[in-house]
Amino acid sequence: MNTAQFFTHYRRVSLALTIGILIFLLTLPTSTPAEDPGLTALQQPDFLTSGLYGGGLTFIGTSPYIQLQAQPDIPLGKIGIGLDLVVLYNPYATDASSQFLAEDGESWDSPSTWLRLIRYVSYAQPYDPFYFRLGELDYLTIGHGSIMSGYSNYDRRGLRVNLRKANNRYGVETMVNDLGNPLIFGGRLFYRPFLRSEKNNPLTQFEDQPAPRSENNNFLTRFELGGTYLTDIDPNPQEVGEDPLIALAVDAGFPLVERSTFRFDLYNDFAVLNTLSPKPEDMFEEPEEPLEMESAEQEPTRRLESAPIGGEDATPAKEFAWGNAVGVGFTFTKAIFKLEYRVLGEEYIPSVFDYTYESAKSLAPEPDMPDFRDLETSNEQRRGFFSQFIWKPGEHFHFFGTFEDYNNSSPKLYMVVSKSGLVPRLRVRALYTKRDIGEGDETNFFADLFNLDEKSAFRLEIGYAIYPPVETIVTREYRFRRVETVERLSQFEPIHKTSFMVGIRTDF
Repeated sequence: MNTAQFFTHYRRVSLALTIGILIFLLTLPTSTPAEDPGLTALQQPDFLTSGLYGGGLTFIGTSPYIQLQAQPDIPLGKIGIGLDLVVLYNPYATDASSQFLAEDGESWDSPSTWLRLIRYVSYAQPYDPFYFRLGELDYLTIGHGSIMSGYSNYDRRGLRVNLRKANNRYGVETMVNDLGNPLIFGGRLFYRPFLRSEKNNPLTQFEDQPAPRSENNNFLTRFELGGTYLTDIDPNPQEVGEDPLIALAVDAGFPLVERSTFRFDLYNDFAVLNTLSPKPEDMFEEPEEPLEMESAEQEPTRRLESAPIGGEDATPAKEFAWGNAVGVGFTFTKAIFKLEYRVLGEEYIPSVFDYTYESAKSLAPEPDMPDFRDLETSNEQRRGFFSQFIWKPGEHFHFFGTFEDYNNSSPKLYMVVSKSGLVPRLRVRALYTKRDIGEGDETNFFADLFNLDEKSAFRLEIGYAIYPPVETIVTREYRFRRVETVERLSQFEPIHKTSFMVGIRTDF
């Protein structure tokens, strides 16, 4: 069996085992209620164009298109359905195939393009005993975020899924990036060993869930253990037969204070990634004793110990790099603040699965050097802080931001601001993220911070209700779209998009 066949077999077995484990975990019985929704993560607001029916003018680069759009959000009890019906009309097209295009200017010749018409299909809320979301994932975080923090399939193709099942004592949160082409998948299992079952507790007159037992209000019952496994079986699309990216983590958490309006958490995450390059002495070991010369008539029976398995062109397997994070979290009814002190070993990538992960790995300049690894790995131990702040004082304003920096080099920023109602009829939403800010000795931090390039994603939406329910919306985007090369390789390319829309907003 050659190297390519070995890794193909490994991927199939790994994928089959992982999916089997996830299905088994998802079928575990659930008997206790979800956590207090007042102490869960504050959800990000939807795009302003949700629920809008209308049309307008769209520019992709300098090419103009007439855009027709319908984005209904349909709630059916606990089931939610969101569609994204967008058609671009090119009046200057010379053939029918390029006259009517999809959302980002793609032709309607691929099943994945048609599947993009489904934004999401969901069931319940993220912290209910069973939560299911199929389609668009926006800022997905697994556990405390030491491995996956802010992952998004914003440049989605096909059907993707985020599954979460949790209860007071144990639970699991899982994800698959694309059901049509599953490359990134895994999840986290957590367990509170000292928490007792609450299945027989009566309901209070103010709650639709059983009241917690008094013996579950002590310190030990809040102790939580977790384990995470996430993998990308194709971390470098430019290379065939490379090792999958594997991330493993264990965590422990103590909610030191847990009240109806306040929660104080202390936790620790320890994670490993197979991103560490093998040392030269491990790659080519000299034999302790010289091998005996064999006769010319006899075929060689032993391979030199210094030759790598698979031949001299084989890529040596990566070793595991490590990282550790000690964090505190403060949760209020209208705000969440989290601060972590992280110690990162050699060539460890913190929160490797982030908002720009998929676009970064597809923009690799060389087949043997993925862009995200080249920019974010380091050959020395690093220390630094990760911070997150979420504030939602009311229905009219929402702020979400994260910032991280290690050894004062290559920081990362993510920020979302949403405002509506403070100015009558005006609604604004802005999203901006950038990694490796000021990377390189000749780059100024503040100059690079506002420079839109391959390390950035940006979206600004401004909506004004001319005469409700009639609204006009201006949208400016800088992001990436997936394209297929002549070699049939899937990769990302930058897209600049500006839209002027007028339509009717209605809610089902």
